[in-house]
Amino acid sequence: MENLIAVMSDYGLKDAYVGTLKATLYMNNPEARVVDITHHIRPFDLVDAAIKLKWSYRYFPSGTVFLIAVDPDPSAELIIISTEKYYIVTPNNGIPSLMLEEEPADSVYIITADHYFIEGKGNFRGRNQLAPIAAQLAKFQSPFYLGDQKKLSIIKRFRIPSPKEIEPGKFECIIIDVDSFGNLILNMEYNGQLPSRIEINGVEITSSSLNFRGKKKGEFFISVNPEGHYQLISYMASAARLLKATRGTKVVVEF
Repeated sequence: MENLIAVMSDYGLKDAYVGTLKATLYMNNPEARVVDITHHIRPFDLVDAAIKLKWSYRYFPSGTVFLIAVDPDPSAELIIISTEKYYIVTPNNGIPSLMLEEEPADSVYIITADHYFIEGKGNFRGRNQLAPIAAQLAKFQSPFYLGDQKKLSIIKRFRIPSPKEIEPGKFECIIIDVDSFGNLILNMEYNGQLPSRIEINGVEITSSSLNFRGKKKGEFFISVNPEGHYQLISYMASAARLLKATRGTKVVVEF
């Protein structure tokens, strides 16, 4: 679907950064439709952005341009990645890594069409450079005139650690995300079976459910998040706060 731009950033909503970025998109492509994936990526956090992109991209129609404005390294080249269905406009910092494991890259271009850039004081590549390119790409659905094609090997990538089986049916996992409800999301995907036991920071949890029916406020249980990962929940409370857990905390999962 042409002219759809999905935007992700670590800008937050307090300042004018998101508004002026989106204004730049419309200035360059008045017919564009813009969807905000999230603007609450943890500041400069490549892993958080990679996870959110992986969990989001598949819900967008073919032809969507993903504009990734998370840019901790101002020396990173600005690139366009093309897959069978999508385009990604991003600094070359690894954020598309997890998405590309499922939706492989067909081609990559280093952005050279700086005549589309807008002048601005300070370092605001998301608005001044990435946004105009994303707007043009959404309109014409072709990266050929926006950059120089390079080998796919230039795309920077990273991986999320996989669960480690320490005994038959027993795995060492880590928390990869803490959502806004305080739910703790693990690096293990649902296999059709709920764990019989989870241990985290000395606390053992044996209750599990795919829904919230019958749960009492503050009750811990094991469930599955909307993107198919196991998660620890405290019903109507923050499991992260109660269990003193953050991203990277180790969790033992037993089936």
